[in-house]
Amino acid sequence: MKIVKQYAWIISVLAAIILVSLLLFPTEKNRLEYIEERMNDLEREQSLLTEKEKELQELATEKEWEEIDKETDK
Repeated sequence: MKIVKQYAWIISVLAAIILVSLLLFPTEKNRLEYIEERMNDLEREQSLLTEKEKELQELATEKEWEEIDKETDK
């Protein structure tokens, strides 16, 4: 009888873990929706930038790429 209770506890805990993981694990659709929402947010942010801010952002991006190039050339 003791063994049956132990197995019941083990099965209950495993079932709870599986249930929680299934509920919290994002589906493929959710991930794609998140990426699309993030892209839309970035596009919206880009459209609000002034010309000077766009130039500064472009310069910063170029500088980052130059640093990456220097690191990979070593």
